[in-house]
Amino acid sequence: MNITRNNYSQYANMIQQVLGNNKGKLNDPLAQCDYGNFSLRFKPVDISFSKPNWDNIMTKRDKPAMSETEFEEAIKDLARKEFATGKRDDKAYRELCMRHGETVSPDRKAIYEASMKKTGGKMNAACMFWDNKGNKTLSYNPESRNWKAISTEAEFARAREFTSIYNNELARLKNEYGETAKGKTSYNKIKNDITADSAKTIDYSI
Repeated sequence: MNITRNNYSQYANMIQQVLGNNKGKLNDPLAQCDYGNFSLRFKPVDISFSKPNWDNIMTKRDKPAMSETEFEEAIKDLARKEFATGKRDDKAYRELCMRHGETVSPDRKAIYEASMKKTGGKMNAACMFWDNKGNKTLSYNPESRNWKAISTEAEFARAREFTSIYNNELARLKNEYGETAKGKTSYNKIKNDITADSAKTIDYSI
């Protein structure tokens, strides 16, 4: 290898690797992290991190945002509003889906706080958090500084339930008003028609 001014740094790094000089790496807190390594779940590392915003992360709440009946109606109502406007409201969809799913979420906040106590408030070297059964629940990306809730099977099932209610209501609206009516039928008309249909229902119970 011909050493020139342009490749000196590359050559120097290669020599350091050959000599096994990892001093710089050992002093780098980020290099001490091993993402997802369960054995390092309580080993503290001196990396800076942003604390999780629990408003944006699914976790068990003190009480559900709504009853099951209210959730179902809210999901259907979201579909009606989107049918009326002809546009997908990603923010509203995401927020409602999150609140709906949290009814079966693990207590990620409690898991995070328990880990922080054991590491003295520092990030653990695994950059991941497990429940007491060894299930992954939450992870942190030190490069992007983003938090990610690791979904459980119960949360996946809950999400499928949400999607089913939403899609069924959209299908009902398309069947009633026609595909071309999407974005052309007012939300008030949809609501009034639902009220009118409900009024036609006869209660034969004694």
